[in-house]
Amino acid sequence: MNPFRGLQARLMAAFLAIVVVALVVSSGVFVVIRRGDQERHALDRVVASSPAIYAQFISGAMHQGDSLQEIADAAASHHDVRVLVVNPSGLVEADSGGDLVGSRIDVPPAPANGPAPNNGPRILGQPATPPYQSWRPADGTPGDGLILVTSNFPRVRSGPGGEPAFARDEGFAIVLAVSEQTVTRAWLDLMPGLGLAALIALPVAALLAIVVARYIIRPLHDLTLATMRVAEGTFDVEVATGRRDEVGRLARAFSEMTRRVGETQSQMRRLLADVSHDLKTPLTSVLGFSQALRDGRATTPEEAQRMGAIIHDEASRLTARLQDVLLLSELDAGRAILDRSEVDLGRLAAAVAARFAQGFADRGITLHQDLPPGITVDGDVPKLERALENLLDNARKFAPEGGEATISCEARGPLAVVVVRNAAPGIDPGEVERLFDRFYRRDGSRTGTNGSGLGLAIARDLVELHGGTLTGATDGDGIAFTLALPAAAPHPEAA
Repeated sequence: MNPFRGLQARLMAAFLAIVVVALVVSSGVFVVIRRGDQERHALDRVVASSPAIYAQFISGAMHQGDSLQEIADAAASHHDVRVLVVNPSGLVEADSGGDLVGSRIDVPPAPANGPAPNNGPRILGQPATPPYQSWRPADGTPGDGLILVTSNFPRVRSGPGGEPAFARDEGFAIVLAVSEQTVTRAWLDLMPGLGLAALIALPVAALLAIVVARYIIRPLHDLTLATMRVAEGTFDVEVATGRRDEVGRLARAFSEMTRRVGETQSQMRRLLADVSHDLKTPLTSVLGFSQALRDGRATTPEEAQRMGAIIHDEASRLTARLQDVLLLSELDAGRAILDRSEVDLGRLAAAVAARFAQGFADRGITLHQDLPPGITVDGDVPKLERALENLLDNARKFAPEGGEATISCEARGPLAVVVVRNAAPGIDPGEVERLFDRFYRRDGSRTGTNGSGLGLAIARDLVELHGGTLTGATDGDGIAFTLALPAAAPHPEAA
């Protein structure tokens, strides 16, 4: 099998995809949140150089006699920023970029409360990031595509004696310019850090994906191996994960399923062996006695009658086994149909008990009856009769010789109840419910007889088909089976 098409590989790929999507989304949100901050930081870096550039202009213009263009070029080269000098009428006198000289740019006036140093050289003592103003020229005007920044320092002009003087509304304005794309793309500075975080997060996520995928896949792999063993006919398998999640519940359900399937298979094998034995014995008797009759070995009419009776009994035994199997198949397939009528449950139980009286007497078992008439149910007479027969036949077979059995009928509220009790020394209370399992047979050495393992199972199915229940419980040294059916509603005439 291609390992890249397995569930583990798909889980790992899904985990990594989730991590990548989470990183992309979180990075996008982070960039959106920080974009404004990055733009402000880009402008702050430009403004931070304005005090030094301002002092450089004062020093060059007033003491060294350099031209404004030379000072602008030197300041721009030293501070890596574009410098413009704008005269009081708004014309650009100097531009380190070169293309705006002679153009008109409107510089907003400085605020009235801006800083005003007492002399030029002391300007270096001002704060590194004084208040500033920034603006974008309108599209189609000189300087469009730039962000212009001017600090709120007083403008510079020459005094009467050549010394520097300061004025807010007159003199040259020093304007710093930065490309609009440089500011709007400042968020790209975040990308190296985000890329480094991704390089660290993805390997860690891949490792965790491998661990989580293996944690999920391991019990499924064990289940696959266990399934293959079951397919080979080995049912004593158990998948123990120790987990309490859905996979753990699946493993426990699988183990329980294989246990029950194994038990059913064992019961089926025992049933086949028992049924084969049960069928072999009567068939042998039927073949033997029928051959004797055909050969004329019956010398007297009485002997022929005896052989015929044996053949009849053995054939009836075979028929009963086949009827059990056919009835179970009908119940399993849901093809059993009830022909309901009003049934006097006490009278029906008494009639069935009368047919079994001789069988109990042959084994020395005393059968006590408490079956008052008048307790009615809506049911199918043959099917209810079959359920009662199976209960009494079970008591006749498995009660010890010389013991006692009881069958009683009573009304318990909305229910009509029949209880069949017989002595059953040594029965384990935990074994009672298993008596209703199909093909389950108790050890014949303890009871002195064997059954097909179907009687009680058929009885319960028939009772449940009527909407009732059939339960069993130990009762001292005996066992009692309780058949409960919904009582029939009284007819208006009877009321």
